[in-house]
Amino acid sequence: MKVQIPDLVGVIGAGNFGQTLASLLSYNVNVLLYSRSPLEPSLIEELNLKRGYSIENTQDVKGLCDRCKVIVPVVPSSSFRSVVREFSAYLHPYHIVIHSTKGFDLSNVNLERKIIRISKSNLHTMSQVIRDETRVVRIGCISGPNLSAEIKAGLPAATVVASEYDEVITLGHEILSSPHFKIYGSHDLVGTELAGALKNMIAIGTGIAKGMELGKNIEALLITRGLREMLLIGQTIGADPQTFFGTAGLGDLIATSTSSDSRNFKFGVKLGLGKSPDEIFSESDDLVEGVRTIQLMYHFSQLNKLDVPIVEILYAIIFRSLPIRNAMGYLLDYPYSLDVDYIKLEQKPE
Repeated sequence: MKVQIPDLVGVIGAGNFGQTLASLLSYNVNVLLYSRSPLEPSLIEELNLKRGYSIENTQDVKGLCDRCKVIVPVVPSSSFRSVVREFSAYLHPYHIVIHSTKGFDLSNVNLERKIIRISKSNLHTMSQVIRDETRVVRIGCISGPNLSAEIKAGLPAATVVASEYDEVITLGHEILSSPHFKIYGSHDLVGTELAGALKNMIAIGTGIAKGMELGKNIEALLITRGLREMLLIGQTIGADPQTFFGTAGLGDLIATSTSSDSRNFKFGVKLGLGKSPDEIFSESDDLVEGVRTIQLMYHFSQLNKLDVPIVEILYAIIFRSLPIRNAMGYLLDYPYSLDVDYIKLEQKPE
């Protein structure tokens, strides 16, 4: 289907990936990049040198919404709802919002309590948050193996634009496509969001294996068994399992779980080298979404009695100070009885 390409697209969030998306968009459209504080002129100048269209920085919430019909939020999951609320008064049904945040919003649960119960009703994807907080109808997400360092270096990459609306998928293709960046579409918005969030947990696990020098065989085992746990959790929440075998699922899982450019993988490597979570966080301001996702998914899986030993062990390492070698020994000894016992896809009629 044909869509009208906007003259200007708004990006909310000027972190590492926000800047990357702004650069990608500027192949095709002008970009208004929102940040709470003004960005250094040298950074804006550098971003503008790379593409044919302009990137402008702003701190004007209303102005961005008034000027941009298409808006791309790229902010951490823990603050996503509060940021959307800031913009909600100025967002209308004619807006199109395509987010690029990988994680979960949590409601009505205090993570500081001794007993934590997280059910499906407490967990929200970012698209659900946008629906809750705004009048926007046409919502989508960007998810896939999108390592910022590789994209910035001009290396080829691909991503998925998922939405219930063909118009959003087509628009995402038109504004994001470039000679080095390929766009795939999906109508499973929730599954795409879940796959993008859950793979961050497994990347921490493979990072630990890398830091401990356990070898590629164990890293591969963690990826394949980790995919099983992603599927169990995803199906329990309501995702289409087939989505987990696509670019936004298995593709993103492999990239994030094997690359030194992945923040979650790097966090795991440092754990494997013997550093504590507090030490790692004190050394860097990098956002590691997988840590929060492990915490949420551990309590969700406990309540739903899901068999997710990798999630349980990662939670014990990060939140209960379980010694790394004891933890990895348990995982290697875990009695997996079947290999592909997790594939329960519906058979399509011939």
